Amino acid sequence: MGIKSIQTNFTSGELNPKMNMRVETGAYQNGAKKLRNVMIFNQGGVGRRSGTSYLATLAGQSRLVSFDFSYDERYVFAFSNTELRIYSLTGTLHQTITGCPWTTSILFDLTYTQIADVMIICHPTMATHLFTRTGASTFTRGAFPFLSSINSDKTYQPYYKFADDAVTLSLSGTTGSVTVTASSAYFTSSYVGLRLRWFDVEVLITAFTNSTTLTGTIQGTARGEYDIDPIKTTESSLTIEVTHVLHGFTTGATLTLSGLNATAGITSANLNGARVITVIDDNRYTYTAGGATVATSSVDGGGSNARFSGNNIATRNWKEPSFSVVTGYPAAVTFHEARLWFAGSTSQPNAIWGSKINEFLNFDIGEGLDNESIQVTIGADDISSVRHLVSNRNLQIFTANSEFYVPKLTDTTITPSNISIQRQTPYGCSRVAPLPFDGSTIYIQATLKAIREFNYSSVDEAYSSPTLTLLADHLINSPKSMAVSYGTDLRGEQYLLVVNDDGTIAQFISARAEKVAGWALWETEGDTSPKFDSICHSGEAIYVSVLRGGLYFLEKFASDDLTLPLDCALSYTSGSAQTTWTVSSIYQGKTIDVISGNYYLGAFLVNGSNQITLNNAVTEITVGYTYTVTIETLPVEIADKTGSYVGRPKRISRVILDLNSTLSVSLSGNSLIIRQVTDDFSLEPTPVTEKKEFFLLGYNRDATVSITQTEPLPLRLLGLSLEVGA
Repeated sequence: MGIKSIQTNFTSGELNPKMNMRVETGAYQNGAKKLRNVMIFNQGGVGRRSGTSYLATLAGQSRLVSFDFSYDERYVFAFSNTELRIYSLTGTLHQTITGCPWTTSILFDLTYTQIADVMIICHPTMATHLFTRTGASTFTRGAFPFLSSINSDKTYQPYYKFADDAVTLSLSGTTGSVTVTASSAYFTSSYVGLRLRWFDVEVLITAFTNSTTLTGTIQGTARGEYDIDPIKTTESSLTIEVTHVLHGFTTGATLTLSGLNATAGITSANLNGARVITVIDDNRYTYTAGGATVATSSVDGGGSNARFSGNNIATRNWKEPSFSVVTGYPAAVTFHEARLWFAGSTSQPNAIWGSKINEFLNFDIGEGLDNESIQVTIGADDISSVRHLVSNRNLQIFTANSEFYVPKLTDTTITPSNISIQRQTPYGCSRVAPLPFDGSTIYIQATLKAIREFNYSSVDEAYSSPTLTLLADHLINSPKSMAVSYGTDLRGEQYLLVVNDDGTIAQFISARAEKVAGWALWETEGDTSPKFDSICHSGEAIYVSVLRGGLYFLEKFASDDLTLPLDCALSYTSGSAQTTWTVSSIYQGKTIDVISGNYYLGAFLVNGSNQITLNNAVTEITVGYTYTVTIETLPVEIADKTGSYVGRPKRISRVILDLNSTLSVSLSGNSLIIRQVTDDFSLEPTPVTEKKEFFLLGYNRDATVSITQTEPLPLRLLGLSLEVGA
C-alpha cells in the first residue's frame, strides 16, 4: 500500500522551477509545475481557459483601448499606424479616422484617460489629442483645445521659462506686429505659431528671422500691472522705490509708467511717464521722480491702477508654452478630483499640471486660489520622468525611477497651497499603464521582469510595492499590454491579464481575503506563429489583438471556461444536416478544428473555396484553432518514519482526478473514456462530474503528474489524490 498524497487546490498557480525544493511552503502545497491555458478558480480548481471568437481583421499591429460612454454604449478603439479604427463590442466597424500623428513605434507608449464622451491621448512626441463622441457611432479628433479668454488675448495653457535665466526678451512696440528680440541665440523656425508670454502679455509668433529675432503680433497691449500701492517714497527725496516681484529688468531700462496716484506730495504727473530705472534686486528697483518737489514723508502708495509699458524693454520675465513642438508634450494624463492632470513632458519630465476645478481646458494659475490651476515639480533627488498618473485612493504618480503619491486631508481637496508629493518606493514603472486591481494599483516594474502592487497601509500611512511575481517571474517576459477582468455574468473571478512580448498572456487571479493569488500562462495555437499582441477590457468582456499568419485580428474572450474552447472561432448553422461547410476566408488554406455540440469532429483543411468537408453530417458547427492544456503537479512530497522522500526514486501508482463538467482529459497518455457501452450513442456525450481513477507505471526522483488536453472540449479539475510508493 502506497502513501497517500492529496492536492486540494491550485491557488498558488504555476511556480518558478527554483521553488522545486521549497516543499515546506504553503505555495508548494497549492502550486503546480505547469499551468498552461487554464483559468484558476476562486474555489481552487482549474479549467480550460476561455477561447476567443473572431470579430474583425485589423489594419495592422494595433493597440486596443476601451471607450465606455455608458453601460449600453461601449467601444473598442484600435490604434494603428497613423490611424484609429472604432469598433462596437460585436466587432462592427463604426468609423476609421486617418491622418493621426502616432506611428507603430509609439503605439504602446500612448497614455490616455476618458470621461463621459471625451478621451484624451498623450505622448511626449506629439500634440495632445482629444476624441469626442458626437453620436452613437461617430467621433471627432482634434488637438487638445486649451481655453482662451473671450477676446483671445490669453490662452490658458501652462507656461515656463525654458531659456537660461539670463536670456532676456524685448518687444519693439506695445501693440500690433512687433519685433521680438532675445538677448542671445535661442529661437528656431519651430516657434512660428506659438505664443510667448512677456510678463502676462501673449505674443503670437508669425515669422522667424534668425536665432535671436522673431516677428509676432501682440494679443492686446504690451503692458504690465503692478500690485496695489507698488511705490515707496523717501522723505525729502525724489527717489521712488518700486516693488515688482521677479521683474527681470536690468539697470538703465526705460519704463513708461501710468496710473500712479499722487503720493507724499509728489504729483501723479511727476510719478508717471518715461523713467530710467536702477535695479536693487529681483523684486525692487528705483527711479527719480520728475519736478523739484521732494516727498513730504516715507510712505507706500500709488493706488491700484499702476501700469508699466515701453518699447524694447528687455526682461528675464518671459515664458513659452510648456507643451509645444519645441518643448514636447505631456507623457501622462488622468482625471482626479474634478481636475484634469498632465505630467512629464520632454522638457519638464518631473512636472505636474492640474487644471482649474471643473474647468478641464483651463490651466490658468491666476492668483493661486484653491480652485485655480496647480503647477508643480517633483522634488526628488533625481530627475523622475513621469510615465503615468493614476486616480485611485490618491493621485498616484509613477515615474521611471520611483513611485509617488499626493496625500490629502480628509474632507479636503488638493489645492495650489496644500499639494505635497511624497516618494514611496524606488522601483520605477514601465510604459505599460498601471491598473486598479483588488484594492491596489498594479504596475510593471521598469525592468520589465516584475509586476508589483502599489498598496496603501493605513497602519503605516504609506504605500508599499510588494511583488506579485516573486514565485512565478519566469512567466513574465517584457510585458507590453495589460488588462483587468472583474468578472462576468457567468463567473466571479477577477483576473489580471498581462500580454508578454513573446505573444503569451500571463494570467493572475487574486482574492485577497481568501488568500488566493496565483499565475498561469496562456498561449494561442494554430496558423503561423500566432501571438497575442494587445489587450483591453470593456464591459464584462476582454478583447485581444492577435497576430495570425501575418494578419492582426480583433478577438473576444468568451465569458466563461465552458462556453467556447477554440480560438479565433466562428459558428455556423444550417436548416439541414450537411458535411460540406463554407467558412470565413480568414481560414483559407489553414487547418482548423471543428466542434458540434459536445462532439469534437476533428481537424480539417480549408480549401481554396473556403470549404471544409466533414466525416459526418451535422446542423451546426463551431470552427477555430484548438490549444493544448497542460496541468503538471510539482514533484510529489511524501514522508514516512525514515524521513522525507525528496530526491529518492518513487512511483506514483494511482491517481484520482476530481473532475467537473469535463468531456476530455489525458493523464500521462491515458485518455479519459467518457462513453460507456450502455450509453445511447445517438445522444451527445454528457460531461463528467465525478472522480476518475488512473493507474501509472515507472519510477522517478521527481515524480509528477501531467494532465493534458488537446481536444477542444470542456475541462475542469478541482483537485487530485495520489498513491505513491518507494
